[in-house]
Amino acid sequence: MTAREQDEVIVTAQHRLGRRVPDLTVRGMHEQEILDLAPAMTCDRVHWDAIDGCDMKSLMAALGEDVFTRQWSDGQFRVWVPAGGGYDYRDRIRAWAVDNDVELVNARVEPKVPFRDLDSVPGGLIPELLAACTEWLFARSYLVRRKLVTELDLVDDEDVYSLMYLFVHDHADRFDSDRTGRNGTLNFTAFMFGKLRTWPQDAARTAYGRTIVSDRIALHRAHENSLATHGRSASETDRAAALGVNVAELRRREEAIATLAGLRNHDELIGWEVERDLGADIHDSDSASQSVDTHDRATEITKAILEAVCDDSPHARRTHDPLALAATYLTFWEGQSRVQVARELEILPKTASAALTRVLERLHAAGLE
Repeated sequence: MTAREQDEVIVTAQHRLGRRVPDLTVRGMHEQEILDLAPAMTCDRVHWDAIDGCDMKSLMAALGEDVFTRQWSDGQFRVWVPAGGGYDYRDRIRAWAVDNDVELVNARVEPKVPFRDLDSVPGGLIPELLAACTEWLFARSYLVRRKLVTELDLVDDEDVYSLMYLFVHDHADRFDSDRTGRNGTLNFTAFMFGKLRTWPQDAARTAYGRTIVSDRIALHRAHENSLATHGRSASETDRAAALGVNVAELRRREEAIATLAGLRNHDELIGWEVERDLGADIHDSDSASQSVDTHDRATEITKAILEAVCDDSPHARRTHDPLALAATYLTFWEGQSRVQVARELEILPKTASAALTRVLERLHAAGLE
């Protein structure tokens, strides 16, 4: 390894070897030269919503020269004011709103945040810098992109690039180039790369509500841990403990999650051909005479499925294959499609299909398919 290659090697937060994220160059200018045109400051940020909009030009004139504003993609209104003056400026903004018949909602103050007035950089350099950063991130964030599409039903693959550009745009003003760590000074793209890891979860919390999404993630982890440790689904007690609530509150929250899942998955586009056979045997029949046969058939199939997901290889680390068990349960007992199963388990559809195929092959060998 050459000296230059050694300089490019870093140690990640997980104590693994990685490569340094490259600095960006736009029109022959290094990224730091561009960012130095808008020096980093420490400010208080005041942000709010307004029922019928807000005339920011009039407000900025009333607040004075030491105040900055910048539009983000979420539609909220923001001003950056001298550090320590956030609450005083919030009161002034509220007074201005009363005088101008503007109805503010939830005006909040975040003290001592980094800020760059990027709108003051001339010549379109900032949009080109953001585009170069987005292009680099997009090519190296496949898993993040897939998770974003999975988490947000209205987001398709062709939307992700433009959404990523907006994400970079919204975070650009808070980049602090003076931050240093074990690998030296943090550059612009490395900063964005770190922020990008939690982007899908943050976007889902914004779209569906922070509590519901956080609860769903916690319950999913509890389910995985129970499958890995005990070879079974998490009990109500386990799930309640994972959320830190009692069983009654757990049921209320799970009902909210189920309602959200129903809204997100109301249009089932892809089904499995096997649902015609096993699904009909399990769910078909309204008559009393057929219900007994259906129950016996379901019991027989349930027993066969549990045997089918048994991992009996000599080097097995678990008694059951948890992924195959979860995919099978969601398909035949919850009636979910391949896409829905993949979303629920946070895996690719082809991975869910392979897990189910392993079970179906054993069922077929047992003459139950």
